[in-house]
Amino acid sequence: ALKIFSGTIEYIGNIGKYLIGGKIREGWVYGGVTTSPALLGVGWIIGPEISSFVLVGGLLGWAIIVPLIVLVGGLPPPLEEYAALGPSLGGFYTVWGEQVRYIGVGAMLVGGLWAIWSIRNNLVESVKEAIIGIKGGSVKNKKRTEQDLSYKLVFILIVLMVIPIFLLYIWLSNTIGISLIMAVITVVFAFIASALAGYLTGLVGSSNCPISGVTVAVLLIVSLIMLGFGATGAAGMAIVIFISAVICIGGSISGDLLQAMASGHMIGATPRRLQIAMTFGVIAISAVIGIVIGVLHQAFEIGSRALPAPQAYLMAGIVRGILGGQMLWPYVLAGAILALVLILLNLPVLPVAIGIYLPFTLSVPIFAGGCIRYATDRFLKKKYGNTNEEEISDWELAIKKTALEPKEKAIRTGLLLTAGLIAGEALTGVIVAVLIIAGINLSIFHTPPTIPGLLVWIYIAVLLAYIPLRDIINGRHS
Repeated sequence: ALKIFSGTIEYIGNIGKYLIGGKIREGWVYGGVTTSPALLGVGWIIGPEISSFVLVGGLLGWAIIVPLIVLVGGLPPPLEEYAALGPSLGGFYTVWGEQVRYIGVGAMLVGGLWAIWSIRNNLVESVKEAIIGIKGGSVKNKKRTEQDLSYKLVFILIVLMVIPIFLLYIWLSNTIGISLIMAVITVVFAFIASALAGYLTGLVGSSNCPISGVTVAVLLIVSLIMLGFGATGAAGMAIVIFISAVICIGGSISGDLLQAMASGHMIGATPRRLQIAMTFGVIAISAVIGIVIGVLHQAFEIGSRALPAPQAYLMAGIVRGILGGQMLWPYVLAGAILALVLILLNLPVLPVAIGIYLPFTLSVPIFAGGCIRYATDRFLKKKYGNTNEEEISDWELAIKKTALEPKEKAIRTGLLLTAGLIAGEALTGVIVAVLIIAGINLSIFHTPPTIPGLLVWIYIAVLLAYIPLRDIINGRHS
């Protein structure tokens, strides 16, 4: 890494001493931001509402719950992974990582189960349609633009895929019975998660699809099943993680495929050919994704502060907690109750849960991106007013070819810019990881300054606000 400037700015301050339970305790206040262009882009894409709830979760966890725990119980010594942050900030992170994170876990568990329950009717209809197709559905009577892969072929391929999964589980656990049951469970839950992710992607878009919540819910169920079998060792944990990985990837791919199918439908593509192309794409990426993850882990260590990987860390924590007996159930229960309250108030659960679970510094740039999107939308609304035209989603704007209104062009420009910010930061991270592994040190500063990074980040935020509206501001569109 060049270490031109620091990517994270944090502050923790003492706000006095107080007598709590006969003991002198200190009060603390915390704040910070990660100067990430990619997270700005994420916030812009998901919009002001969702990004606001992510910040609410962050404030709830880092500005309310953690300070209260520290005030009552005192600031603990930092764990080894947080020791470099110093005694105060490291202790703050220790309270969050060892206690408050589990509140986010509980909220995500309930949020994932609620997401599945909310579309139960659609899942049942999908199963019925698949069964009809397997029994004798034919594409001959369908138009070209409605022809899918044969359900019989899909069913045969699913059965064939069970075989290597079964063999892998035997290799991990050395037990045939449990391995067979887990292989079947993998297929069943992968189907449910894929159907759920596909439906939610069509409903709220791929950026808002709560695949993490779905995966966490399935992970909890599978972990409890393994606990019932008594498979609490490392082999049982490995099987549960593998099942969850298959389910998560299947759900992600199904959402991606649905987006491609919807886009293809608008331009007259054949669904069957898109499905075949996606299959080859998955095979191709499978050959390299393991290498990329290995490089990132060797350079930064997945789960560390440099590469939080919150979903992966969460999955590992749940498995260790249930099968290893380390789960802090009071905090999980508190998160579950919080999720129920949000559901009763008809508020989104998963963004709040993610805000609690993530480091607060990540919630701030997401919220900033959402604020920029809000300002953009307000400007366009003030400029062009409300019209009676049909509202279309962001991804529909991205592929629309004709009759593109100025405000639609502005949103599409913003989508392209934010996609570039996200992809660019991801690619840069891989390049930096390769340099670290290769032992190439291009550091300019031993301790990089924070202010230059903040100024660059603000400049990128200004560009994100200006570039989508540039043509309108300059009078090229009236």
